[in-house]
Order: sequence, then C-alpha cells, then structure tokens
Amino acid sequence: MKRLLYPATLVLASVTGLYAQSASSAAPPNRAFGYVALNQDVFFGFYPTMQAVYKFNDKVGATAYGTLWTTPSFGTGGGGGLWTEVGAGVYLSAFDGKFSITPQIGTLNGKLLSNGNFPMALEGIVPNFTANVNTSRFESEVYAGFYTALRTGKIRNASGTALVDAPSQNNFTHWWANGGVKLGQPFSVGLHYESLGSRPSVGASSGVYKWVGPYVQGNFTQNFSVRFSVGANVQDRPTLDGNDSFYKVTATYRFQ
Repeated sequence: MKRLLYPATLVLASVTGLYAQSASSAAPPNRAFGYVALNQDVFFGFYPTMQAVYKFNDKVGATAYGTLWTTPSFGTGGGGGLWTEVGAGVYLSAFDGKFSITPQIGTLNGKLLSNGNFPMALEGIVPNFTANVNTSRFESEVYAGFYTALRTGKIRNASGTALVDAPSQNNFTHWWANGGVKLGQPFSVGLHYESLGSRPSVGASSGVYKWVGPYVQGNFTQNFSVRFSVGANVQDRPTLDGNDSFYKVTATYRFQ
C-alpha cells in the first residue's frame, strides 16, 4: 500500500510545487486545452476518454482525465456499476510543444479489480504516464498504466446467506507504443504495438494479449482525426477464444 501511495503523493506535491514556481511566469494566451476520444477495440469494446490540461506556462501544466469503460462484463450488467477511471497529474512540454510527457495517478471505481459481486468506489489505483512526439513529419505515443486493486470485493457465500471477501483481486499492466510518418494532409501511417498482462493477487501472472500491426490515420481538420489499427495477436500462448487478430478505432477531437 505504501509503495502505491508514494507515487500519488509525489505527483500531487509536484503539481503544487510547479504551480508555485510558475505563478510569476508569463502564461501563454491559451492556457487550457483538451480532447475527447471515442475508442473501440476487439477486447475492451467501446470506451470514451477525456483529457484536460491547464498550462501554468508554455512548459508546465496540470491535467485531469477520465475513461468511461462501458463493457457490460466490467460492471453488474444492464449498464449498472460500470467501471469508471478518473485521475490527475502533471503536463510537461519541451521543444515548442513537439514533445510532451504526462505522469498521472488514476483511481478506479467499480468491481473489476476488487473482484466482488458489487461495485465500490475507489477500488483501485493506476499510476500511468503518456509520452508524445508530434512534429511536421513524425508522430509517436507511448503509454503505460499499472492497474492495482486497493480494496477487496464482497461475494455471497455458497449458501447465499452472507457476504464474504472475494478470494483474490485483479491487477493489470497495460501499455502500448506506436509511431508513424505524416504523408501530408490528410493521412499518416505507422505501426502499433500493445500489450495487456494480468497480475492476480493469487496465482501466477499471465499475458492477456500482445497486438502488433499497422495503422492509418485521417487528419481531417487541425482538431479532428480518425485512426484505424489492425493486426495480429502475437501472444506467446494459444488463444483459446480464437482471437488471433485485433482491430482498434479511435476518433479524437481536440479543444483549444
């Protein structure tokens, strides 16, 4: 628990310190920006994501984000108890905005990590970071998130007469890396790699999937893009469910 809470304390302290140091700096004309993205892939289903950044100056800012996971099996069915992720962090930018890195701490709400029959608030924590490179000719993104249960879910006993602690909790490591070249307005092409691994509190860790394949992106306006990624599941074990391929679509709108 202490090892998990330490990064959260460090991030929050960094935001406070950076704000104090930046208060006297000249702020850029547009201090705030953000985006909303609609995502769908073969594993997670449909999930909107939101990110907001408030810049203290042209190099440092604070962030807030949310992911609305809508997969029914992540909740209690019928749209109830859906897994919900929210968090905050620090935005760091360099080279006139061409490079940025965003370390954040997220909280998980639901029942996926706590592994019970009932959703609960603050069931887990997810330290994560995103790094981006965006130039006139090249684009790249690296993400890593470490989903870790903080609470134990409740399940009904065999006779259904009482609630007992779930025997185990679920933890995951999720990361991806991609990069591509811009072919001029409006297209870019590149390669995407993504991995999801399970770290259960009881039992051995295992891989869930490892995806690799090309992507093509349409940059239809300065603020709106659509990316389609497709390829193979190269997980080093048999995919018993038959999912040997993957597909992923992301439509992103940026607000400035």
